[in-house]
Order: sequence, then structure tokens, then C-alpha cells
Amino acid sequence: MNYSDMDDQSRDILKELGNIGTGNAVSSLSQMMDCSFVIDTPVLQLVKYHEVSAVLSATEELQAGIIVEVFGKLEGVFLFLMNENFTETLLDNMLGEEKRDLTNLNDMEKSVISELGNIMCGSYIRALSQLLDMDMDVSVPDLCIDMGGAILSVPLSRFLRLSDDVLLIENVFRMGEKSFSCRILFLPELDSLTAMLETLGE
Repeated sequence: MNYSDMDDQSRDILKELGNIGTGNAVSSLSQMMDCSFVIDTPVLQLVKYHEVSAVLSATEELQAGIIVEVFGKLEGVFLFLMNENFTETLLDNMLGEEKRDLTNLNDMEKSVISELGNIMCGSYIRALSQLLDMDMDVSVPDLCIDMGGAILSVPLSRFLRLSDDVLLIENVFRMGEKSFSCRILFLPELDSLTAMLETLGE
């Protein structure tokens, strides 16, 4: 199977998986921050490797990214991307308001962001594991604060050996009535994509 071989039903299944995973992740975030969030409908896109940054409009924006690799029956990469404003709001909420330089955070601030990413990605992955009845192991989260294009180049580089195309499951959520937005990106490998669809009756 190739990414481009998916039919509409397969795409709908993956969108629903993204919706369930994000719902669990954002629920955990909401409990941590005691805030409400609105989740947009997941967007599934098949894009060329070199077009991903442009599609996400994140190339030149400062972002905090938490990267988690998944191993086992399901393999791929999860990337939790937070824009600068949301990251500052998160740290203010958890540690108190003060002036911060995201390019020069202290150990405590980095730890808070990493733990948040760990909880978010862990909640997402547990939801998929239970739904698909697949055992999954995850790597230690890797925190990177940089321009969006630089962060994206790290997880995307592993897919170059597989295909020029990348299957991108994008989940955007917003904090209360504020316009801050974040993304959880799920990039499954080809074998895992096939296994997921077969498990769900495809």
C-alpha cells in the first residue's frame, strides 16, 4: 500500500483516529491547565516532503516542538507544535507570569514544556493503542525551540527513505476564546498505516 492508494473511507477512518487521539490529549491538557479548549476537525493531507512547512505556515515562526517516536506494531512520529504565544501562556499558567525569552529558557521552563508534551503525546498514543489493540512503545520526548521549518525537518527526514510524500494528520486546537492554536501532527509509517486500516476492517 502507498499513501496515495487510500480511498475516501480510509481517509475518514484516519481522521476519526486523529479526532479520538486529539480529544484524549486535549482533555489531559485541559485538566493540567484548568482551561477549556476547542478542537477543530482533523485535517488529513498527502503532501510532498518539501511542501510540509509551507502547508503548515510555520516555516518562519518561532515554535516549541516536542517530538516523540513510536515503536512496536505502530511506528511513526508524533510532533506537538506550540506557537510562541501559546508557549508563553502555558508557562505563565504553570509557573506564574514573567517576561521570558523562549530561545533561552531555564531548566524548569524546559521541563514543564517537555512534561506537557509527554502527557499530550502519551494520551494520544494510549487512545490509539486501546482502539487498535496494538502495543506501542514511545521514545523520551525531545524538545526543540526553533523556527517551525527547522523543527519539522527533524521528524520528516526519516520519511525521505520511504516516499516523497508524507501523510500528515493535523489536529488544531484553541485555548478557550483566545486565538492561540497548537498542532498535534501524526506521521505514520507506511507499514503502520496498512496495519491500522486492516485492524479497523479495511
